[in-house]
Amino acid sequence: MATLQESGRIALAIAVASQPIHLAWGRGSPAWDDAPQPEGSTHNTLVDEIGRRTATQVGYCRPDPAGEIELATGRYTLSAEPSTLVYVKFVFAFAEAAGETIREQGIFLGTQPKPGLPAGQRYYLPADLAQPGRLYALERVPAFLRNGATRQMFEYVLPF
Repeated sequence: MATLQESGRIALAIAVASQPIHLAWGRGSPAWDDAPQPEGSTHNTLVDEIGRRTATQVGYCRPDPAGEIELATGRYTLSAEPSTLVYVKFVFAFAEAAGETIREQGIFLGTQPKPGLPAGQRYYLPADLAQPGRLYALERVPAFLRNGATRQMFEYVLPF
């Protein structure tokens, strides 16, 4: 049986990092507040998407106990050289989804907005999308009310 090599994993990371990456958030189902549902691995969309944000930063990283990127999975340092780990950061503007209850988030690869949208637009409603892209990761989170006075930020390290 063939074994995927580190150079092949780096090639996958390079391919992913070169395409549009978005973080979508959604209302999910209020029933999840009482009985959280597992994410599973066969979903293509969020249950009730509100909108999505283009990645603010995409790069490569490596594990580092003293790294400046601190996540639940560990600490990392950005790397100028491609690696098997892709770092993505999403920073939502204050007004984006203000007042909405968020229960799910998904990282999408290859999202294509409809033609004719304003240049520089980085937040998209579902109606703004020509192609939603492919759902890479799905996370159901404890419900929280999106506060318009907060600039929400999310960071992830995508392994390959």
